[in-house]
Formats: sequence, C-alpha cells, structure tokens
Amino acid sequence: MFCAQFRRLLTVLRCFLLISTLRSKLSEPNLIPDRRVLIGKPLKPASYTVAPVDVDDFLGVIDEPLFNELPSSTSGVDAGAAAHPRLAPPSFAPFVAVLGLLRTFDWGDDFGFDYKTGTAMFGEQFIEFGRPLVVGETVDIKAEISDVYEKKGKSLFDVVEVSFSIIGQTDSQAVMSGKQSYILFK
Repeated sequence: MFCAQFRRLLTVLRCFLLISTLRSKLSEPNLIPDRRVLIGKPLKPASYTVAPVDVDDFLGVIDEPLFNELPSSTSGVDAGAAAHPRLAPPSFAPFVAVLGLLRTFDWGDDFGFDYKTGTAMFGEQFIEFGRPLVVGETVDIKAEISDVYEKKGKSLFDVVEVSFSIIGQTDSQAVMSGKQSYILFK
C-alpha cells in the first residue's frame, strides 16, 4: 500500500514540475535580441567588379536603348575604347548596391539573425548617384547600420537600415551612396 501511494505522489510531483516548467517557459521574455544596439555599427568593407557579362545579361532583360546599341563586351576592342570606356546603364546601379552590400555583412554576426530558420525581406532602397559605373571597374563598398526600429503588421519585425557609399578604386570618386533596409521577422 505504501508503494502505491508513493508512486502516486511521484506522478503528482512530476506533473507539477512539468506544469511549472511550461508556465515559466511561457512567461519568459522574448529572447529575440534588441537590435537597436547595432545602430552605428560599421560593417566589413567589400569590393565589387562590374563584370561585362553581368552588364550584358542585365541589358538582355532591361530595355535601355542607348546602352543596348553599344557594342557588347564580346565584340572586338577598337583603338578608341580606352578614350571612351563602356558605361553601365544607371538602372544597373541598384544591382551593384544590393550585391555589394550583401558582401558587407553576415546575417548572424552583424544582425543577430538566423537566416536558416528566420524570414528576411529586402525593404526600401535610396540611391544618390555620383558618377556612372564603368564596365570592368572595381568599386569599394563601405557600410554601417544607421537605424533599427521595430514595426508590427501581421507579425512583429525589425527594420534594419544600412547606409552605404560606393567609391571607384582607380579614381577614388563617389560612384553612389544611399540607404537600404532589410526586414527581419521575429
């Protein structure tokens, strides 16, 4: 009889512990980091080369009449090519900004975000042009986290805004600068 009562007591204690554990887990604060502490954090510098094949592929799907009429990178180089370098169309600049910026950060280390299990989206983009992109040139990208704020739609999410500048390696001139934001769902 004593053994049966002892077993019931152990079962009740186990249930109590299980319920207590579940209650404490449900009442724990959200463990998602406060990303506002990231404001002002510089991201690692990166570079991007404006490859002729990328520009040609881009022009294959975008209607840029002035740029589509120019000789492609696969045609022969003439004597005047050095005096008049081939320019990428202005609509190619956002492509460079997006790909270049993706090289400046790590989702986990820089944003405290697990890209494998979380959901992220591209937000807004603002670009101020300095000069045209030259096909074949390499540009340097510098970026920092300029703002982080929380918003709520159907779900709670953080907006991480990154300010950037892109400078030509050969002439040190500003090619473009701007801001780009990423939406990180919680």
